Amino acid sequence: MTAPTWYPRRLTALDRLWRVQTLRRLTQAGVAGFIASVVASHLLAGEGSTAASGEAFCPFGGVEALYKYVTTGGIFIYHTHLSNLVILVALLVLTVVARGAFCGWLCPFGALQEWLHAGSVWLQRHVPPLRRLTKRLEAWAGGPIRPVYVATPARPTIAQTLDRWLRLLKYVILAWAVIGAAVTGTMVFRGVDPWAALITVGEPAGIGGLIVLAIVAVAALFVNRPWCRYACPLGAAVGLISQVSPLRLRRQGDQCLGCALCHRACPMGLAVERMSDVTSPDCIMCLECAGSCPNEAKGALGLTLVLPVRTPAPAPLPGSND
Repeated sequence: MTAPTWYPRRLTALDRLWRVQTLRRLTQAGVAGFIASVVASHLLAGEGSTAASGEAFCPFGGVEALYKYVTTGGIFIYHTHLSNLVILVALLVLTVVARGAFCGWLCPFGALQEWLHAGSVWLQRHVPPLRRLTKRLEAWAGGPIRPVYVATPARPTIAQTLDRWLRLLKYVILAWAVIGAAVTGTMVFRGVDPWAALITVGEPAGIGGLIVLAIVAVAALFVNRPWCRYACPLGAAVGLISQVSPLRLRRQGDQCLGCALCHRACPMGLAVERMSDVTSPDCIMCLECAGSCPNEAKGALGLTLVLPVRTPAPAPLPGSND
């Protein structure tokens, strides 16, 4: 039987080495390694040392500290530093230029979720008991546990319905974290922040963050980037600001083969094959969809700039007074 025309070609070892995703994963690993070294250095230096903590490199600390810093003339919320504001400014510039690229290329917590999910998928394929457990869960849920592409479903599965509604939760958390920090002058979100719980290992920490961290780790076994999809306030802020960026992914309908490989590859579960321009706030610009497209070379899916162009006013009609 011959393969369909859209079937992706076999990649050589050199092709796989020089793919954009290789660069992305190396970038993710580099940032994660840097943060891990900062956390380790701070832990070894001991309490009371002047060594920078991992929290000093978190841009969301800048979001929480911004109101108090401006209204008090330079006073920071506890656990925040000037570096948080500097990194926040850099993040704002990057988001305007490249949309959600911070989340897809630089965020170490997003990378950890991706790696955990990839390991889970590998284990489910190669460990029969885990594969059987997954099938039982899917039978109970009425479809795939992971909210992935399903060709012409008769009705949304439980996972797809939950996925649609839970994506709104991160905006509620963003509002609570920002308003709470402005009103109380404290990082109200820190007590349940899984990233803070992870990078302050070895220090006294609230049980809330550890519980959320455990929930995220378990959820990542079934859903790619669950924290990013449903609960990350920084991702919510980046998604909103990204709407002013001129950069976007564009799908050319006349070149699209309708294979939906882009949808299956998207770690955020976006239905790329149904969009003309991918402008969703959930897009993290990871380019997994473009890398999976068998017709990418012909322009079916790729990056483009959409700049505002002023349309010249029409010439006045003969005899008019304008």
